Amino acid sequence: MVKKQLLAALALTFSFSAYGTDFSEAEAKFALRDSTADHSATLEARAAYKAIIDSGVKDADLVRAVEGYLRTYIFEGTHYTTTNAEGTEATPAGTGKETRKKIFNDAWKTAVELIPAAARETSPVYYYFKASAIAYEAEVSNVLQRLVLLPQLNDALAKGLAVEGGATYEGGGLLRVKAAVKGNPEAKGLPGGLYNPEEALKLVDQAIASEAYPDNAEGIYFCENFRRKVITQNELKDVAGALATADQALLDFPAYLADSLIPEFIRAETVDCIKTITELKTSISPK
Repeated sequence: MVKKQLLAALALTFSFSAYGTDFSEAEAKFALRDSTADHSATLEARAAYKAIIDSGVKDADLVRAVEGYLRTYIFEGTHYTTTNAEGTEATPAGTGKETRKKIFNDAWKTAVELIPAAARETSPVYYYFKASAIAYEAEVSNVLQRLVLLPQLNDALAKGLAVEGGATYEGGGLLRVKAAVKGNPEAKGLPGGLYNPEEALKLVDQAIASEAYPDNAEGIYFCENFRRKVITQNELKDVAGALATADQALLDFPAYLADSLIPEFIRAETVDCIKTITELKTSISPK
């Protein structure tokens, strides 16, 4: 009960920072990101966060503003483009692979660079969003493009995990991204033993077990960890395990949402994740 109360408190967003910067407008707009049929609300939230960045905020407030700014890119690229269960093909007109590729490319090449170099030494925010955006871009890239992206992705993962909190931020997010790389069958044959689904499963289990980073949440409350586990177990031919993980996630996460245990910054993303796991489950054939 105490744990649930603490997580419920964590789900509340504080509008004012320790430095007095008012984030209320930006966060209110961000909470509406899934309320429109197009990405207009997401773009309004992005503009609000950018206004805070441009106002000259520094230190923790700047990192917080850029963090919110980057979340709008990830949400736009994942929510307002349609992909198959594996995240490899976009279909609707205007939301194809090239559109998605540009969104994520802008995120890791331009938007993430708004976090100053000094802050990268003390916060994993820069490396997590850089690695995530590169990984998402790789999903809609060809083989040659992925090979070009790989060194930059590996560099972001290594440096991010070396930063304090790198293994816990965003529910073990860097571990989750690394698991996605290790568990990708397209990595077979690449040098350095990159393809290693057994290691990928260990990484995602570590992400699930991760403690909460300050003002963030524990790994068990990140649906993406369980989506990645389902994919990895299926890659390992553990169909029964994959289906069991999917069933548990589809039982737990709607309940977490109903009980307000999911922080607002991943609420809409969790709804999307539930849909994706549902699709994944139907694509997995039991033995």
